[in-house]
Amino acid sequence: MIVGGGTAGAVLAARLSEDPAASVVLLEAGADVRPDAIPADIDDAFPSASLNPSYFWPGLRARRRVGGDDFPYPQARVLGGGSSINGMWTLRGLPSDYARWVEAGAEGWGWNGVRPYFERAEGDAGREGRPGSDGPFALRRAPRTEWPGIARAVEAAAHARGLGTVDDINEAPGCGFFPMPYAARDGRRSSGVSCYLTSAVRARPNLTIMTNATVLRVDIDDAAGRRRATGVTYRLGGASSSFRLDADEVVLCAGGIHSPAILLRSGVGDSDTLRAAGIAARWHLPGVGRQLQNHPYLQFALTLPRHARQSAAVRTFACAGIRHSSGHADCPEGDLILSLLGRVGPRSFGTDLAMVSAALYAPYSRGAVTVATPDPDTPPAIDFRLLDDPRDAPRMVLAARMVETLLSSPAMQQSYHDAFILPPVMAANQFNRPGLAGTLVAMGAKLALNAPARVSRQVLANALKPGRWIGYRGVQQRLTDEEILGAIAPMGHPTSTCRMGRADDPGTVVDAQCRVQGIDGLRVADASIMPSVPSANTNLPTIMLAEKAADLIRERT
Repeated sequence: MIVGGGTAGAVLAARLSEDPAASVVLLEAGADVRPDAIPADIDDAFPSASLNPSYFWPGLRARRRVGGDDFPYPQARVLGGGSSINGMWTLRGLPSDYARWVEAGAEGWGWNGVRPYFERAEGDAGREGRPGSDGPFALRRAPRTEWPGIARAVEAAAHARGLGTVDDINEAPGCGFFPMPYAARDGRRSSGVSCYLTSAVRARPNLTIMTNATVLRVDIDDAAGRRRATGVTYRLGGASSSFRLDADEVVLCAGGIHSPAILLRSGVGDSDTLRAAGIAARWHLPGVGRQLQNHPYLQFALTLPRHARQSAAVRTFACAGIRHSSGHADCPEGDLILSLLGRVGPRSFGTDLAMVSAALYAPYSRGAVTVATPDPDTPPAIDFRLLDDPRDAPRMVLAARMVETLLSSPAMQQSYHDAFILPPVMAANQFNRPGLAGTLVAMGAKLALNAPARVSRQVLANALKPGRWIGYRGVQQRLTDEEILGAIAPMGHPTSTCRMGRADDPGTVVDAQCRVQGIDGLRVADASIMPSVPSANTNLPTIMLAEKAADLIRERT
């Protein structure tokens, strides 16, 4: 039984059901997405699906900083999970990321242990005839003929700083400017549905997919003196009644937020904390929900002259990036990434603006996911504690300062009109609204962004508060460190809340075979088990993880 039909769950359901002797049931809390009728906003090569609230868990909120307020935090609740709604960046990360996993006790998960699974999954259009070219997960990089003028200007500015161009950042991981690999081909998103849960896979008689099925808890039997997962209790749709489903093995694939929440509601976690929440403690495993990690980032918007804009026919979101090192002591190389977004919306004004994001891709700060009640309708509490570790804030400031340096570079001077720092919200939502209101806003934005510079500057300065205008071409208003740190937000990359590790580590939840410590028949196989967040958007590493976990489960190790 696989709980959660997101990225990891889709991969596992497809791989495990390849064995006709196996009976596989996939439970997904969200709506079905059939491969022969994928909704247009999910199928789009621009992440239009991120604007559709019906694809997300309702009421989920997260605290970003210690002592700060909580804000809405979108997490997918739809078949395909994050792969159905994300920005489609497909980075593997760095070999050093996986070396740190091994150091944490995830034996077999070093670079040599994970690379074959990346190659098994990837169908990279740029690697014809080489490993990683014929996997199910289709991806590509935009050829230079598709690059907007702003991308060529950023490349020139990077070269002026001594950074070269890396043609395939996944095959040659390191520092430099790179065309962004992304999960779309022929104008269509690559997702867990379109690439793994295909019509042929769904036709297998040994695979059952149940959607709108919310798992309340894992059922655990300890009558024989040894704890064992025997199945789950779930409910369908908005019904109040619940059902049990038995299984020989249960695999949680509900992600970095909901996998720990399900374990906690099942009585697996820190015993004292569970009892305080009114939950009967079944097994003391204090690491559940702890060690939460994510990538902090902030965004700059640029108004563009016509020659610098992405072609309206190209719907990709991120077109290029720069990986570089902070150089701070005790911090890994390649810990910072800048990303260039050539299109900010699916409507006609979307190419009139670009965005540059500055992000810390190797944070040290750790947060937590907790539950305050056994009621599954009460969303879990998320506390990221971004920048809590003293090594993180200085590097976040450094990433933003590099954007300032790029904007003042002679190579960039003719490729943008005005620059703004944006408020700390999810990127696509800053410029897009649904329905008739969204259409009217889009029409107004198109007019404003193509008006004289002083008009567009004033309109955006008013619209983007608490963000603000910071400069144009050769003139800049330097941001304070406080303004930079006040603009950060968490990415949609929560990890490490059920992390892999050594058996003698009190923070360990699963072993290197994804088995929950002390409970037979129960595994977790999603981003929650990553010992630390990799230096990558987490969708492709999650696919790799699920591909490897499928082998481990088939081997019953």
